[in-house]
Order: sequence, then structure tokens, then C-alpha cells
Amino acid sequence: MKAVERLDLLEPVLEREAALLGDVAFRLFPPDDLSATWLVALLSTPEGCDKLESFVGKFCRMQDNLAGKYLPLLLEASEEPVGTAIDNLARAERLGWLEDAARWRRMRRARNWLVHEYLSDPADMLSALSEARAFVAHLIGAWQHMRDYATTLRENHV
Repeated sequence: MKAVERLDLLEPVLEREAALLGDVAFRLFPPDDLSATWLVALLSTPEGCDKLESFVGKFCRMQDNLAGKYLPLLLEASEEPVGTAIDNLARAERLGWLEDAARWRRMRRARNWLVHEYLSDPADMLSALSEARAFVAHLIGAWQHMRDYATTLRENHV
């Protein structure tokens, strides 16, 4: 199966993941700054814990599918070299598909902290959630840039 055909299979998944991530982030996070009071209240109810778990899962899946699966396929379909994850992110930055490859490394670190629950200290958890909240727009924006490029790529090769 060609890289473009595999992109076609992943795009609906990523489109759904972007919508769900944006929705859960909107429902989870308050419109103002995150606070220790907010985190304590969130973790004090089963519904709050479920929202947090939902956000973390969607945040992780979107990163994994976009950077780990879609980006290498898009590079391959574009006849660009495919390398390590760091190399692929740097190339995507140079191609204008994402704003800052270094931000993605920080996003990955926040993802790992949240998913592996290294955050027993509420202040650390609040910091990681603040970072993750800020990364949502960058993650969805990168998806949109990559998707738009893939659409242009298909149109030019048909």
C-alpha cells in the first residue's frame, strides 16, 4: 500500500481525535489560569478524574498518531527522507507543517509525565497540565497544516 493510501486511512482517525481532544480540553480546563484549588476540586470527584483521564488519553493518542504514524507517511509521500522522530519533527518544522520542533519534545515530556503518573506532587501535576493545555492548540494546528499539505499533494499528483 502506498504512503498516500495509508494517509487516507489515518486522516479520519486524526480528524476525530482532534475534535475529541478539543472538546475534552474545553470541558476540562477553566477559561482562566489553572490553580491548585481547581486541581483539588477536579480530583475530588469521579467525574473530574474521568475528564482528566479522557484528556490525557486523547492528548497522548493524538501525539502518537500524528508524530509517530502520520508524519512519517507524509514525509514518505512527499519523497522526503524519513528518520528518527526528532529528525522527522525538525524536517516538518523546516517544511512549515509545525511551528517549533523543540515544543514537540516538551509536549512529549508532558505526555510522558501525565500518562505514567510521575506526578505525585500536585504542583508538578498542575505544571504538566498547564503545559498540556497550551499544547492542544499547537497539536491541532500541526494536524491541520499536515492535512492541508497532504490534500495539496494528492491534488498535484492526480
